[in-house]
Amino acid sequence: MNRRDAAPLAIAVMLSLAIRLAPALYRGDIIFDGYDEYYHLRRIFYTFHHFPHTLWFDSYINYPHGLEISWPPLFDIAVAALAHVAAPLIGEGSVETVAAVISPILGGILVVVVYAIAKEVFDGRTALISALLLAVCPYSVIRTSFGSPDHHSLEVLLFSLIVLLLLYTLRGGYIWSIFAGIGMAALAYTWAGAPIYLLIIPSFAVLRAVLSLREGSAFDYRPLLMSLAVASALVLPFGFSSWLHISFLAILIITATVLVTAIAQQLALRKNLPWIVLPASLTAFALIIILINHSRLQSAMVYLIGGGMTGKIAEAEPLFVNTDPFTPLTLWLLLYILGAALLLHEAITGGVKRDARLLLLIWAVLALALTFGQKRFIYVSSTVGPILMALLLIRAIIWIRSYPSRRFIAGAALAIMIALPIMDLPGIVSSEPAITQDWVESLEWLRNSTPQTGHFEEPFQIPEYGVMCWWDYGNWIVYIGERPVVANNFQTGVVEGSRFFLSEEEESAVRILNDRRARYVITDLTMIYGKLQAICSWLGEDPSTYQMIDAKDGVMTVHNLERLNRTILAGLHLDDCSYMEHFRLIHESRSFAGPYGEKPAAMIKIFEYVPGAIIRGRANDDRIIVAVLTLSSNLGRPFQYVNYAVPRNGSYEIRVPYSTEGAYGIKAAGPYQVVEITPATDGSGAVAFVNITEEDVMEGGIVELGPPVSTVPEP
Repeated sequence: MNRRDAAPLAIAVMLSLAIRLAPALYRGDIIFDGYDEYYHLRRIFYTFHHFPHTLWFDSYINYPHGLEISWPPLFDIAVAALAHVAAPLIGEGSVETVAAVISPILGGILVVVVYAIAKEVFDGRTALISALLLAVCPYSVIRTSFGSPDHHSLEVLLFSLIVLLLLYTLRGGYIWSIFAGIGMAALAYTWAGAPIYLLIIPSFAVLRAVLSLREGSAFDYRPLLMSLAVASALVLPFGFSSWLHISFLAILIITATVLVTAIAQQLALRKNLPWIVLPASLTAFALIIILINHSRLQSAMVYLIGGGMTGKIAEAEPLFVNTDPFTPLTLWLLLYILGAALLLHEAITGGVKRDARLLLLIWAVLALALTFGQKRFIYVSSTVGPILMALLLIRAIIWIRSYPSRRFIAGAALAIMIALPIMDLPGIVSSEPAITQDWVESLEWLRNSTPQTGHFEEPFQIPEYGVMCWWDYGNWIVYIGERPVVANNFQTGVVEGSRFFLSEEEESAVRILNDRRARYVITDLTMIYGKLQAICSWLGEDPSTYQMIDAKDGVMTVHNLERLNRTILAGLHLDDCSYMEHFRLIHESRSFAGPYGEKPAAMIKIFEYVPGAIIRGRANDDRIIVAVLTLSSNLGRPFQYVNYAVPRNGSYEIRVPYSTEGAYGIKAAGPYQVVEITPATDGSGAVAFVNITEEDVMEGGIVELGPPVSTVPEP
């Protein structure tokens, strides 16, 4: 870097940090964004207290079976190590503070790396524009903003650093090969998907060999092989572990591919064979690898670019599934593609930096393919994208200078080209965390008001009970609520969760809870009005059989169909457990919402699974016995619990989950009213009053009902 570039680059880095740290100014307390971030925090805390050991098994997820943690640990260990360094300066809050700022810092370093890549491939002017465009790129900010402690920020930095070091390797010098190999190993220790990124190496090796043979020359593969040898050696100590073996195997296969390519190139040159022989032979080699790993590769391709998670995981869907194509992102991608086309042209035309351009082009194509396959990979495209757009911008400026009469029009077009792609930036910077205050308050209540479970800090033994939830919220519950969960963001327990919430019979739902030893259930209103399609998708159910959505005059009306009303999900969240025997509301959040035309409900509700007390009495078989209890929630909202029974042989039993003593802040307005109804006359008869103790509810006690004390007049 020359001195002239230092100041502009420093400005780009400071701008990057300012944008990515901006959420800290208006959020106040540290509130972390996302979902996986909360499990990173759990693992970071464990590593901090047991440094350098990290968490490899957690009994608090996939309860009661627990789960082996398959995340490579480098990010979590690095954050824990930095927290130890910072602890003498900032005290007890060092872990959360470091975790909150680490991604913006890595984002600032990424700006420097992208500058260096563009400088190596093009020139200083293109490099500075690339750095500035990355600093303000909204799709990079998403993964590197304040409060986002996720390995993706380190992953994309390491990937970019590998590209830079490979560019230096192409220039010459084995020292860069060694550093590139270290970077590859570090990437494998950071993300299980590292092999996806390392595909740029065999892709470059094959294309470069084909070009060499067409020109009658030979490409020196020794520096690349040196990098791969270093990477193989560094991952070997853990190469057969469950969390690293795929990356280890991939590095070995990539090494073999490059080696075969080098040998094939030499044989083709010695035998003076046509250049087409090399791609044909390598294609045959690739087919053998594919046949050996057919099932694994097929499932991976369906997952990555085949839409295998469509309707199940929003961020893993193809880019424009359930997404408006007419957004600034579309224009950004259009500029990306135009820049890649220009780069292809310059790589084909040759020059002293053809190899560097070819490697950059392969990176750009891989990133774009991943992004179209799964929208989450936009953060990978957002790293190489600024370089492509800087190239496009520089070439456009040169073109404009050739046509002075059109400078105004061209200048306006350039301004639009620069401004439109960053239109998403204000919304992204000011966006609220995925977790709402209702969730934070509800989970703090769960932690403080329900029986504590053991082994939270040493999660190797099975805790006392678990919590049933939709998988989106599992990591939040573990980290903030400090309770085990059946389902979490690793998609563990997701099928059981779907079956539970869509069960239309309480007995089947109870069987699932008993099997999973869950005592509490947490629901979110968005599970009904927003996430219902995903819940249905995991079971192959048609969402239209549960809800009908009308959109007229800009107003969306949601009609819950009878099938949804029969589900446990609706019975819990919308009906406060009426007609249920084993579930009772114990807490609801402060915010209420609902679709147009529907009665609002609390956003978050917590329920307890209980044996339930049995009200036993005698009545004629031609009657229906209805038990009614008027209650108020922890917020003072009045609601009624209703259940009924039909007498058989002159007796009946009604199982009820609420006590008249109240629990967890839920209060009863009085005793149960047990009313006899005669269907033949559509009239109500005798009514009896009965109190149910908390002990009866928790132990399945039987309360014998005496004779009625009053009579309700016929309507």
